[in-house]
Amino acid sequence: MSRRRHHRRRHRRDSYLPRPAIAGLDESGNGASRLPFELVESGVRPEADAGEVAAGVDIDPELPDELEPIEPEGAESGPDPAPREVEHTLSADDRLFRAGREAARRGDAAGAATIYQELLAADPGHVAVREQLALLLDRLGDHDTALAELDLCLTREPDDARMRLHRATMRAAQGRLADAEADLRHALRTEPARADLHLALGALLSRKGLWREAIPSLRRAVELDASRATAWEHLGEACNHVDDLEGALQSFQRSTELRPNNAKALRGLGIVYDRMNRPADAAQMYRRSRELAGT
Repeated sequence: MSRRRHHRRRHRRDSYLPRPAIAGLDESGNGASRLPFELVESGVRPEADAGEVAAGVDIDPELPDELEPIEPEGAESGPDPAPREVEHTLSADDRLFRAGREAARRGDAAGAATIYQELLAADPGHVAVREQLALLLDRLGDHDTALAELDLCLTREPDDARMRLHRATMRAAQGRLADAEADLRHALRTEPARADLHLALGALLSRKGLWREAIPSLRRAVELDASRATAWEHLGEACNHVDDLEGALQSFQRSTELRPNNAKALRGLGIVYDRMNRPADAAQMYRRSRELAGT
């Protein structure tokens, strides 16, 4: 496989990342029920911030909408075949991988997992297939096996930041917070300019109650990508806990600008307004938050 094609495929695969996320943690820092490896409010999947890690939320990466088919070993570099010729140039394994991908898209996770297991029986060293199998098994509730599959992936590609993020999500969901943090810090050493990794680390530290330590990671996350409502929400929460009320106010306001129906950020605004002796503004934020939450 040529360097050019290998680099392009790795780049496209990374583009699906979170927005990553760490597996959801409850207020005590224990693993919560699973969502995705992104920041999301408890029980709510993010509409725009997929792959982020939210307070009281999970980090469970979604399967990408599209994956490049596996290139046969030894394939020559050159222009991609025209769309109508692609099916004729795919190997049997390529077509099987596509069938697994389509099964996953249809919601047939068990069927897709069976296909990936068949592929791995023929080629145990295929990391991309094993990674997808791990995500499917995790989605099916077989978390221990999913984690074991990711361990095998990372044995072969220890510096893959995407897989480190996936594994951190799964480890955090099992309450293995120190291991999850180690994965995130390793990933950041490899790819320090990824907002999703900084957000995941900041969210994890927040769940552990390390608010002041979380703030630099969360600030870096919004510096790298200011469009993530969940990142601003986490930053507002951390600033509030260290009594930086102005910082908390600005962060929660930015979160609600990006996602006006964010009940959690609105409630955060209410708390900050209360602490700033602005009871009328606080009451308005609490009311809007309750209306959105349906309580």
